Amino acid sequence: MGFIQQWFGFNGWKSLSTKGSIFATIFYRILFVLGLAVSIITYSYASGGDDPSLIWITIVGLTWFLIFQFLINLIFINGSR
Repeated sequence: MGFIQQWFGFNGWKSLSTKGSIFATIFYRILFVLGLAVSIITYSYASGGDDPSLIWITIVGLTWFLIFQFLINLIFINGSR
C-alpha cells in the first residue's frame, strides 16, 4: 500500500464498515457533512463575507475531503498499530 493510499484512501471506511456499527458509519458521514458546511462558511467569512465562487467551494470541499480522509485513516487504520 502506497503512502497516498495509506493516508488518503478509503481503507478507513472499509474498516469502519466491517468492524464498526451502522450508527458509527452514519455518525462519521454526518460529521463529514457538518465539517464541510463549517469549512465553506469559514472560508466565506474569511474572504470578507462575499459568496465564494464554485471554484473556491470545490477547492475548500476537496481540502476538507482530504483532511477528513486523513483523520478516518488515522483513527481506523494507521493509529491502531
